[in-house]
Amino acid sequence: VGPLFVDGVYTRTLAAGVHAFWNVGRMVQVKVVDLKRQSLDVAGQEMLTKDRVTIRVNIAAEYRVVDPVTAVSTVKDFAEALYRALQYAFRKTLGALTLDQILDKKVTVDEEAAAKVRADMAAIGVEVSDIALKDVILPGDMREILNQVVSAEKQAEANVIRRREETNATRSLLNTAKVMAENPVMLRLKELEALEAIAGKVERLTVHNGTGGLLNDLVKLREG
Repeated sequence: VGPLFVDGVYTRTLAAGVHAFWNVGRMVQVKVVDLKRQSLDVAGQEMLTKDRVTIRVNIAAEYRVVDPVTAVSTVKDFAEALYRALQYAFRKTLGALTLDQILDKKVTVDEEAAAKVRADMAAIGVEVSDIALKDVILPGDMREILNQVVSAEKQAEANVIRRREETNATRSLLNTAKVMAENPVMLRLKELEALEAIAGKVERLTVHNGTGGLLNDLVKLREG
Protein backbone atom coordinates (compact mmCIF):
# COMPACT_ATOMS: atom_id res chain seq x y z
CA VAL A 1 0.00 0.00 0.00
CA GLY A 2 1.02 3.64 -0.27
CA PRO A 3 -0.12 6.42 2.06
CA LEU A 4 -0.58 9.58 -0.02
CA PHE A 5 0.66 12.92 1.33
CA VAL A 6 -0.15 16.24 -0.36
CA ASP A 7 1.93 19.17 0.86
CA GLY A 8 2.98 17.04 3.82
CA VAL A 9 -0.59 16.23 4.88
CA TYR A 10 -1.92 12.67 4.76
CA THR A 11 -4.77 12.38 2.26
CA ARG A 12 -5.55 8.71 1.74
CA THR A 13 -3.95 5.29 1.36
CA LEU A 14 -3.49 3.96 -2.16
CA ALA A 15 -3.89 0.31 -3.02
CA ALA A 16 -1.41 -1.53 -5.20
CA GLY A 17 -1.52 -0.42 -8.85
CA VAL A 18 -0.83 2.57 -11.10
CA HIS A 19 -1.90 6.03 -9.95
CA ALA A 20 -1.47 9.50 -11.48
CA PHE A 21 -1.67 12.90 -9.77
CA TRP A 22 -1.53 16.56 -10.79
CA ASN A 23 1.41 17.95 -8.87
CA VAL A 24 1.69 21.47 -10.26
CA GLY A 25 1.85 23.93 -7.41
CA ARG A 26 1.79 21.28 -4.76
CA MET A 27 4.00 18.50 -3.44
CA VAL A 28 2.61 15.00 -3.87
CA GLN A 29 4.37 12.16 -2.09
CA VAL A 30 3.53 8.45 -1.83
CA LYS A 31 5.36 6.37 0.75
CA VAL A 32 5.16 2.72 -0.26
CA VAL A 33 4.81 0.28 2.64
CA ASP A 34 5.16 -3.51 2.41
CA LEU A 35 2.56 -5.16 4.64
CA LYS A 36 4.09 -8.64 4.44
CA ARG A 37 5.94 -10.16 7.38
CA GLN A 38 9.64 -9.29 7.26
CA SER A 39 12.84 -10.26 9.08
CA LEU A 40 15.46 -8.03 10.66
CA ASP A 41 18.89 -9.12 11.94
CA VAL A 42 20.98 -7.14 14.39
CA ALA A 43 24.39 -8.79 14.13
CA GLY A 44 27.69 -8.43 15.96
CA GLN A 45 26.52 -6.06 18.70
CA GLU A 46 29.16 -5.59 21.40
CA MET A 47 27.73 -5.33 24.90
CA LEU A 48 29.17 -5.18 28.41
CA THR A 49 27.75 -7.51 31.05
CA LYS A 50 27.30 -6.66 34.72
CA ASP A 51 30.56 -8.44 35.59
CA ARG A 52 32.49 -6.43 32.96
CA VAL A 53 32.72 -9.09 30.27
CA THR A 54 32.49 -7.82 26.69
CA ILE A 55 30.33 -10.09 24.55
CA ARG A 56 28.98 -9.92 21.02
CA VAL A 57 25.38 -10.90 20.36
CA ASN A 58 23.24 -11.58 17.32
CA ILE A 59 19.56 -10.68 17.56
CA ALA A 60 16.78 -11.56 15.13
CA ALA A 61 13.21 -10.30 14.87
CA GLU A 62 10.17 -10.68 12.63
CA TYR A 63 7.73 -7.83 12.14
CA ARG A 64 4.99 -6.44 9.94
CA VAL A 65 3.40 -3.05 9.52
CA VAL A 66 -0.20 -3.01 10.77
CA ASP A 67 -0.78 0.76 10.55
CA PRO A 68 1.10 2.10 7.52
CA VAL A 69 0.00 5.71 7.99
CA THR A 70 1.28 5.83 11.59
CA ALA A 71 4.44 3.97 10.61
CA VAL A 72 5.48 6.48 7.93
CA SER A 73 4.17 9.53 9.76
CA THR A 74 5.77 8.93 13.17
CA VAL A 75 9.33 7.98 12.18
CA LYS A 76 11.49 8.46 9.11
CA ASP A 77 12.35 4.76 8.81
CA PHE A 78 10.40 2.24 10.91
CA ALA A 79 12.85 -0.59 10.13
CA GLU A 80 15.70 1.53 11.48
CA ALA A 81 13.54 2.36 14.51
CA LEU A 82 13.11 -1.36 15.19
CA TYR A 83 16.85 -1.90 14.80
CA ARG A 84 17.57 0.80 17.40
CA ALA A 85 14.86 -0.47 19.74
CA LEU A 86 16.39 -3.95 19.72
CA GLN A 87 19.84 -2.51 20.39
CA TYR A 88 18.75 -0.37 23.33
CA ALA A 89 16.47 -2.97 24.92
CA PHE A 90 19.03 -5.77 24.85
CA ARG A 91 21.89 -3.49 25.87
CA LYS A 92 19.95 -2.47 28.97
CA THR A 93 18.79 -5.99 29.81
CA LEU A 94 22.12 -7.75 29.24
CA GLY A 95 24.03 -5.00 31.02
CA ALA A 96 22.11 -5.76 34.20
CA LEU A 97 23.07 -9.47 34.15
CA THR A 98 26.28 -11.40 34.70
CA LEU A 99 27.67 -13.63 31.97
CA ASP A 100 26.52 -16.78 33.81
CA GLN A 101 22.98 -15.39 34.09
CA ILE A 102 22.89 -14.59 30.37
CA LEU A 103 24.07 -18.07 29.39
CA ASP A 104 21.73 -19.81 31.85
CA LYS A 105 18.59 -17.72 31.24
CA LYS A 106 18.70 -16.74 27.59
CA VAL A 107 14.96 -17.33 27.11
CA THR A 108 14.11 -15.07 30.06
CA VAL A 109 16.39 -12.37 28.69
CA ASP A 110 14.53 -12.53 25.37
CA GLU A 111 11.14 -12.13 27.04
CA GLU A 112 12.16 -9.11 29.11
CA ALA A 113 13.78 -7.27 26.22
CA ALA A 114 11.07 -8.29 23.75
CA ALA A 115 8.29 -6.81 25.89
CA LYS A 116 9.96 -3.39 25.74
CA VAL A 117 10.58 -3.60 21.99
CA ARG A 118 7.01 -4.68 21.20
CA ALA A 119 5.53 -1.85 23.26
CA ASP A 120 7.71 0.79 21.59
CA MET A 121 7.04 -0.48 18.06
CA ALA A 122 3.29 -0.90 18.61
CA ALA A 123 3.16 2.85 19.25
CA ILE A 124 4.34 3.51 15.66
CA GLY A 125 2.10 0.95 13.94
CA VAL A 126 4.53 -1.98 13.73
CA GLU A 127 3.73 -5.42 15.15
CA VAL A 128 6.79 -7.40 16.26
CA SER A 129 6.21 -11.14 16.59
CA ASP A 130 9.33 -13.24 17.10
CA ILE A 131 12.40 -11.83 18.85
CA ALA A 132 15.36 -14.03 19.68
CA LEU A 133 18.83 -13.67 21.13
CA LYS A 134 20.37 -16.04 18.60
CA ASP A 135 24.04 -16.09 19.58
CA VAL A 136 26.22 -15.00 22.48
CA ILE A 137 29.82 -14.82 21.27
CA LEU A 138 32.62 -14.71 23.85
CA PRO A 139 36.15 -13.35 23.34
CA GLY A 140 38.75 -16.04 22.63
CA ASP A 141 40.40 -15.92 26.07
CA MET A 142 37.03 -15.99 27.81
CA ARG A 143 35.96 -19.03 25.78
CA GLU A 144 39.12 -20.85 26.87
CA ILE A 145 38.52 -20.00 30.52
CA LEU A 146 34.88 -21.07 30.29
CA ASN A 147 35.87 -24.37 28.66
CA GLN A 148 38.31 -25.02 31.52
CA VAL A 149 35.62 -24.27 34.09
CA VAL A 150 33.14 -26.59 32.38
CA SER A 151 35.80 -29.33 32.14
CA ALA A 152 36.62 -28.97 35.84
CA GLU A 153 32.93 -29.12 36.76
CA LYS A 154 32.42 -32.27 34.69
CA GLN A 155 35.49 -33.89 36.24
CA ALA A 156 34.23 -33.05 39.72
CA GLU A 157 30.85 -34.59 38.89
CA ALA A 158 32.57 -37.74 37.59
CA ASN A 159 34.62 -37.98 40.81
CA VAL A 160 31.47 -37.69 42.92
CA ILE A 161 29.80 -40.47 40.93
CA ARG A 162 32.90 -42.66 41.18
CA ARG A 163 33.13 -42.17 44.94
CA ARG A 164 29.42 -42.93 45.30
CA GLU A 165 29.83 -46.18 43.35
CA GLU A 166 32.85 -47.17 45.41
CA THR A 167 30.95 -46.45 48.61
CA ASN A 168 28.01 -48.54 47.43
CA ALA A 169 30.33 -51.41 46.45
CA THR A 170 32.06 -51.29 49.84
CA ARG A 171 28.73 -51.22 51.65
CA SER A 172 27.57 -54.21 49.62
CA LEU A 173 30.72 -56.16 50.53
CA LEU A 174 30.29 -55.31 54.21
CA ASN A 175 26.68 -56.47 54.14
CA THR A 176 27.70 -59.69 52.40
CA ALA A 177 30.46 -60.30 54.94
CA LYS A 178 28.00 -59.74 57.77
CA VAL A 179 25.53 -62.23 56.30
CA MET A 180 28.30 -64.79 55.80
CA ALA A 181 29.52 -64.35 59.37
CA GLU A 182 26.02 -64.94 60.70
CA ASN A 183 25.30 -67.90 58.39
CA PRO A 184 28.14 -70.48 58.17
CA VAL A 185 26.11 -72.68 55.80
CA MET A 186 25.79 -69.92 53.23
CA LEU A 187 29.50 -69.19 53.62
CA ARG A 188 30.25 -72.86 52.90
CA LEU A 189 28.02 -72.80 49.81
CA LYS A 190 29.85 -69.77 48.49
CA GLU A 191 33.16 -71.54 49.03
CA LEU A 192 31.91 -74.57 47.11
CA GLU A 193 30.70 -72.36 44.25
CA ALA A 194 34.11 -70.72 44.04
CA LEU A 195 35.89 -74.07 44.17
CA GLU A 196 33.58 -75.44 41.47
CA ALA A 197 34.55 -72.57 39.21
CA ILE A 198 38.23 -73.27 39.84
CA ALA A 199 37.84 -77.01 39.31
CA GLY A 200 36.26 -76.38 35.94
CA LYS A 201 39.59 -75.02 34.75
CA VAL A 202 41.62 -78.00 36.01
CA GLU A 203 42.11 -80.87 33.51
CA ARG A 204 43.07 -83.55 36.06
CA LEU A 205 42.41 -83.65 39.78
CA THR A 206 43.61 -86.35 42.22
CA VAL A 207 41.97 -86.62 45.63
CA HIS A 208 44.31 -87.79 48.44
CA ASN A 209 42.95 -86.46 51.70
CA GLY A 210 39.19 -86.64 51.36
CA THR A 211 36.81 -83.76 50.78
CA GLY A 212 38.52 -81.47 53.28
CA GLY A 213 41.88 -82.12 51.67
CA LEU A 214 40.38 -81.47 48.26
CA LEU A 215 39.06 -78.13 49.38
CA ASN A 216 42.40 -77.17 50.86
CA ASP A 217 44.23 -78.23 47.68
CA LEU A 218 41.88 -76.21 45.51
CA VAL A 219 42.30 -73.17 47.72
CA LYS A 220 46.07 -73.51 47.43
CA LEU A 221 45.72 -73.91 43.68
CA ARG A 222 43.64 -70.77 43.47
CA GLU A 223 46.09 -68.81 45.60
CA GLY A 224 49.03 -70.12 43.57
